Amino acid sequence: MKPTMQDVADLAQVSRATVSRVLGDSANVSPHKRALVLEAVQKLGYEPHKKIRTSPDILMCVSSGYEKDSFYSRIIDGVRLGIRSNRAKLIIEQPKKSLNGYSFSIAQSVQGVIILGNIELSDSEYTRLQKQQIPVVVINGAAELDNFSYVVIEERKTMIQVIQELVNLGHQNIAFIHGPKHDLVHQERLRFYKLGLLCSDLSVNTELIVFAAGKCKSSGYQAAKQLLRTTSPTAVIAANDQLALGVYDALYELGFKVPEDISVVGFGDLEIAQRAEPPLSTISVPLLSMGMWAVSILCAFIRHQKISSIRLSVPTSYVRRQSVSKA
Repeated sequence: MKPTMQDVADLAQVSRATVSRVLGDSANVSPHKRALVLEAVQKLGYEPHKKIRTSPDILMCVSSGYEKDSFYSRIIDGVRLGIRSNRAKLIIEQPKKSLNGYSFSIAQSVQGVIILGNIELSDSEYTRLQKQQIPVVVINGAAELDNFSYVVIEERKTMIQVIQELVNLGHQNIAFIHGPKHDLVHQERLRFYKLGLLCSDLSVNTELIVFAAGKCKSSGYQAAKQLLRTTSPTAVIAANDQLALGVYDALYELGFKVPEDISVVGFGDLEIAQRAEPPLSTISVPLLSMGMWAVSILCAFIRHQKISSIRLSVPTSYVRRQSVSKA
């Protein structure tokens, strides 16, 4: 039977916590106790977990612009909180793109990786992570890779609920403003919007679906102007709160009132949604908690290597404010 950390502690006549500090190369151990522990390790032939450290280094890969994006910056804030509570160290890097996908540099000290959003790794990068047995947690990513763990947003039920409530208020022409067409997460949101329509016995009208050039307020403004040139929706659901506030601007410019003429619903429940005039109804996402949970999951993998990968679906909720009324 292999010797355990407790065996080392018993032979050295110290606590397990002291053994852990010595193996983690902590400075908070006397030279005498350090020598006792190292001697016990040698005598017993104890092999400590290769990745045990008191302060694990965690690499977070963030796409360009995400740190300035209100939605993703809130998740990053949660990651920072998780890093502090788990006594870890955070390294943030923008991955490098090549013809075969994204790659990033992994320092020898890095023990775990967080990927924020949809970053398509190159085959060589994926193989390297698997070969080095570095645990990876993906936050809000649509792809599914073996041995990676995921923290994702469960939005299907809430989107169906929002559309059902709009239908109950008399809305039949419910539009959807999507972010950039290539955004996989927004594509999932669009899929649930279509499902919500079908669940409410409404047909999917492609004229009521507009793809914005970006995810910001100005993109929402331009997309709403495009939408209103050809259709007359009574309600608009936007793929995020920034786009929704851009819809506000377009409606006001064209002489419409929110919600008297057109109801508007966002996604995210950012602070700007609460401060909007009128306050924006939106699908609330616990963004801060998502970041914290991702770090906790990753640290659990680092400390207990045999844990299987998991998929954590984070629930959402519909927050009703003053931007929705009867059609």
